[in-house]
Order: sequence, then structure tokens, then C-alpha cells
Amino acid sequence: MFPLRRSTKDSSVDWPALLSLLEDDDRRAAVSRIAPSEGRESYLTALRRIETAQSQATLAAGRRLHTASKLIDRPTIAVSGMLNSGKTSLVSSFLSEAGQRRTLRGTSNRHGTHRFVLWLPQSWRSDVELWSLLITRIGDSLGNAPEELSLDPEIAAEQYNNRDGDASLLSVPLLGTDPGLDEVGVGLLDCPDIVSDEEFGLGSPEQRRELLGRAATLCSAFLIVTGAESSRDTTLADLLRIASDLMPGVPRMLAVNKVRPRQTPDQVHETFAPLVQKYGVGTLYAAYDFDVPSSRPFIPVFGDQHPQRDAISASESDLQGEDDTDPLPVFFSVSEDPDSNPPAAIDEDRLLQALPSKLDRGVLFSQLHQALRINLEDAVWNQGLESIRRDADQSFEKTRQCQQVLLDSALEYFAHRKIGGEVIELRLHQSERIIRQLSESFAATAPWYARWGVRLNATLRRVVGGAGDFIRNLTPTAVSRRAADDIKGRFRSGEYGGLIEPNGLINEIERHGGTTVLTHLGAASDGGSASDDGVSAFREPVERAVLRFEQDDFTTLDPRRLDTAVRQMWSEVPMHRKIATGLTPLAALFATFGAVLMIPVDLGANAILAASIPEMLAAGGLTIMSTMWAANRGTQDVSQQAARQQLADFLAVLCDELGVARPDPPMDVRVGNADVTLPPSRIASGEPPERMVSLYRLRDEFIAELKRLLPRPNAANKRVAGSPAESGVTR
Repeated sequence: MFPLRRSTKDSSVDWPALLSLLEDDDRRAAVSRIAPSEGRESYLTALRRIETAQSQATLAAGRRLHTASKLIDRPTIAVSGMLNSGKTSLVSSFLSEAGQRRTLRGTSNRHGTHRFVLWLPQSWRSDVELWSLLITRIGDSLGNAPEELSLDPEIAAEQYNNRDGDASLLSVPLLGTDPGLDEVGVGLLDCPDIVSDEEFGLGSPEQRRELLGRAATLCSAFLIVTGAESSRDTTLADLLRIASDLMPGVPRMLAVNKVRPRQTPDQVHETFAPLVQKYGVGTLYAAYDFDVPSSRPFIPVFGDQHPQRDAISASESDLQGEDDTDPLPVFFSVSEDPDSNPPAAIDEDRLLQALPSKLDRGVLFSQLHQALRINLEDAVWNQGLESIRRDADQSFEKTRQCQQVLLDSALEYFAHRKIGGEVIELRLHQSERIIRQLSESFAATAPWYARWGVRLNATLRRVVGGAGDFIRNLTPTAVSRRAADDIKGRFRSGEYGGLIEPNGLINEIERHGGTTVLTHLGAASDGGSASDDGVSAFREPVERAVLRFEQDDFTTLDPRRLDTAVRQMWSEVPMHRKIATGLTPLAALFATFGAVLMIPVDLGANAILAASIPEMLAAGGLTIMSTMWAANRGTQDVSQQAARQQLADFLAVLCDELGVARPDPPMDVRVGNADVTLPPSRIASGEPPERMVSLYRLRDEFIAELKRLLPRPNAANKRVAGSPAESGVTR
């Protein structure tokens, strides 16, 4: 009678063990927090941070499954249906006369059911422990503890109809008990329809659908009531889909009410057969409209003791007193065979009224348990874990976007480009350390003619002191000092190299989208880069980054390879070559190096120069040497290795100061026709700033343990395992 979609896997779930895993924030934690500070988060902690309601739903799903076995003998049937389809009339047919008076029936809005009403056998109250468990399950399902249905019929009617118009009461179920249900031993959940108008303040259709789905998890069977004219109504399809999707395997029944005599029972079966087959409906019931006299042959009657004996014609009802109860519909299971349906005689066990006595509690529990397990799987895997995975993926994507903005901004200074924008080579931060190396190497390997007019290069090796002493040794004459000033002007104007200073770097960050990506720094809500006082939110961190890079950049060139490259270049320079200023090549080189060192002296410590060696040679007027250096692969490799390290260090410092995790793995840069991977930074990271982009990763260890305690099909496992956040991809 009730088909069960059986599973080949063991349906048992150790909820306490699973809960322990979901709460573990140590070895089996679900999430690794990479930024702002390293740590771990449990599944439930992460879910509360992302979506509190889902964490509560996951716990409720686990509790429902864990407590289901204790309620094996206390099944509940959900009764839902279309507007004015007779849901409450069907529920009333199982209640005592006193219980029927506490229900609300009719076709006007004042007689509509606008609350979830759970009717339970009165005898169930006697078991205090199980009654408390029932109340807890009701609260877990709808999110609120139930409210007692008044014993006063008038007050009960107001509760049923929610005449206060409080939409929040829709999620507060009414709870009533009735001795009429003691014999059948089942509970009945009278559900409101899902098409009411939100303007009445009684909850939107969307809210009602959501609550109906949550209420379905309380029930062992699902009975949907509809009118004979609703076979193609999309709302009916929605109800069947909710029952099918949210509680798979739980028996589903369809009751067609108010059938007119012109439609025979077998025609009803034929009309609703597509829905029955599509949504796995186990039994189709029908009840004929008792207001139509010609319906009487289709309304079964089984003696005076049957509770449906009040099904009478409209003409007979006129002769009864006003105080008599309204007739109730008589539902019977419909057969495809015309000869097995009324007006032919049928067995009493085909009546819907006989359903509770035929229910197999063991089968119902097995089906309910399987459905609750599927709900828990969905809550843990499809809802909760997917939310955590999406959050981790979004944190990685957000971090990657921030890193890309900072890399693109840094490349405006560290990349030497062609006119079309292609990166020819990476520039060096021309620190004092690099300048000393270049000066010593060029002096030590220079031929005699290149040194003419320059003091012995050995003097350079003996210079001890600050940059000022070094500059004076590089530019000892008035001619060399004038040349250095001229070269310095070329660097400052941007003709050669890239002058890194806070204002320009801030402009580049903003130009590359920093105001829309680096939102954690408190950029203005209108997308501007300024805070309320007109100062860029990037200023302080950018100033710290430039100063810190200048102080912590200890990158050097490979001395042996540098001397080899410089010696080779000197060997190819024509002996007679002089420059227009009258300086020898070595003197011109020293003037260039002196100009570079003068930049932070003139502009302050927050101004540094990034320039390639060919650019410096060109700035000093040594065009041939510049061309030769750029064309020689061996000489280029000497500087490019150090340039990559400096770019990686500068990017790392920018990330540190602007509240972004460092790239891990390192990022790629397109140089020429090849992608070059930057090395890891050698500058130690400091304390994370107050405002920083959060970065999370889903842990493989948690996934493996979750698969053991709550297995999923292979397809689901592959989907989760293949997520970027779990594999650690940052770009």
C-alpha cells in the first residue's frame, strides 16, 4: 500500500558520535582559518558564523533522527491540501464530538485554517517523558514550542483562524488532544493551505511552503486533500513535490474531495493517475459531494455506529435542527476497476477512516527513519557543508582578487613594458645594497680606458659609512654631480624606471579596483576611496608598506654571475666609446648610481626607485651598453632572479599592511612569452592588522571522518572533494 524507496546502505547513524565530530575544533575540525590569524573552526562554529539558522536546522535534524526510535508507536499523519478542499473536515472525522466543535470548518476566510494544528491522542499525555519528547520534536520541526489549543470552541476558532493577523504565529503550532484519537493511536497535523494572500497578515505563500516542508519532518505519512477540479493545479503539484522531496520514502496519499456524480470513481482514478505515478502516491481516495442528492449512491454507509453516518443529502439536512453537526465527507480508496467502486459494495477497510488500524508501525517507522536520515544527510552535506564550502571558496576568491589588485599595482613599478603593454623584463629595487654591488662589479671588471678620469676603483671597496659618503665617492667632480642631477631628473619624471612613492602607489591601487575589492579597509560606501576626513583609507598602510620594504629588502645579486656578466659586457664595448658629457663609461655609470641613491635623500625614505639595469644604463647615456645588456640572455638572468624576489617581497609587504593573506602558492607573472612564478617572500610577516580579509579552507581530514560517520553516494563525495577551498587553490 505504501511504497518504500529502499536503500542498500545501513541506515543507522550514531548521532552522538556525529555531533562530536561537528563540534570538534581540534584534530577533526572542519575549517582551517588562515587569516587573520591561524586557527581551526568546528563545523557548527563555522556554520553559525555563516548561517545561524542552518546550524540550528542541522542540530534539529540530528535530534529528530536520534529520538525517532522512541516514538515508533506514536506516528503522525500530515493533512495538507488546497484552499477550501476540506482538510479540517477530514481531520474532524477522526475526532470526538467535543473535538469536532474545537475545529473550524467553512468556506469563508473567517473559517480558514491559518495555523498548524496538531491533534494527538489524549492518552499520550500520560507518559510524561514521551510527551516531553513529542513537544521537543514539534519545536525542532517548526522552530517554536507549541501553543495549547483552547478547550473553548470560540477561542479555539480564533486560534485556528489567527484572527489577530500575526504572521509570526504561523510558525507556532497549536496543540490539541482528543479521546477520539486514542483508539486509532495516531496524531493528525492539520496544515494551512499555501495560497493565502500575504496582505491579510497571515504569512506569504513562500513562508507557508517553507513551514510545511519543516512540518513534514514530524510526520510518518502525508495525506493531501484536493478538489476534483484541481488535477492540473500547480499548487497541488507543489504540495506533492514538497512531500516527495522533503520526506522521500514516507507514504503519501491523495484524497479527492467534493467529487460530483457525473465523474465516476474510475474516471477520478484516470484523471489523477499522472500525479499519482509522478509523485509516488501510494493510495488515492475520493469523497463525493454530499450537498448533491445524486451523490448518495457513491457515498458508502456502514451502519449506525460508523462515524461517517452523518453524510446526508442537502434536502435532509434542512430538516435537522440548527444545533446538529455538519455532515462529514466519506473517503474511500479508488480502484481502477469500475466494478470495484461504489455504487458497488466495498469493504469497510477501504475507507480512509480505517487507515489508522491498518498502519504497520514497524514499516512506518522504517520509512520515517530512512526519511529522517536523508533529511540529516541533506542538512549536513548539501546545506551545511555546501554553505561552509561556498564561504571558503568566496574567501579564497576575495583574497585572490585583493592579491591580484596589489600585484597589478606593484607591476606598474616593477614591470618594464613595451608600448603595447607587454612586460619585457622585471625591474630591480635599486637599493643601496644593489647599487654597491653594481658599482664594485663594474669598477672591478672595467678595462683601463673605461676608468680614465675616475679614482682607483679600490677606493669604492674601502668606503665605509652611510649613503652620503657613498654618493660623494660616486660623484667626486662637479661634472659628475651635474650629470647625476640630470639623470636623477629623468628618473623622477618617469622617463626611466618607476619611482615608488605612497601617493602614486595609492592611485595605482585605486585605478586597478582597490576601492571595490579592498573593502575591508573601510572605503566609503559610495565606492570612493576617501574616508570622512578626506584621507584615503590606503594611505597609512601604503606608507608603512613602502618604508618597511625599503628597510627589509636584503636581496642581492649573485656576485659571481654578476662579475661574469659585467666582464663579458665590457669586452664587447668599443674602446673609443665616450659619451656626450665627456665622461668615461665608468664615470657615467657612477653618476647614474649616485643619482639613484640621491632620490630617497631628496624625496624622503618613502620614495624608492625600481629600474632595470638596461634602463639605468640608458638613463646614464650608455645606450650601446644598455642594448647589449638587454640583448644578452646571460646578463639578463643575473638581474631577473633578484627582481622576481624583490617583486615577491614587495607584494608580500603590501598584503601584510593592507590586510590580505600572502599568496600561497606564489602568483605568476607574464614576462615576454612565458609565465614566471614568483618565489616565496623572504621578508618575515608581522602581526596581522586590525582589519584583514578572512581566509578559510575546508579540511580533508574532516571530510574523511564525515564520510565514515555519515556516508554519502560517490557523486556527492566527488563534488565536495573537488572544491577549490578544500584543495587549497588560491588563484
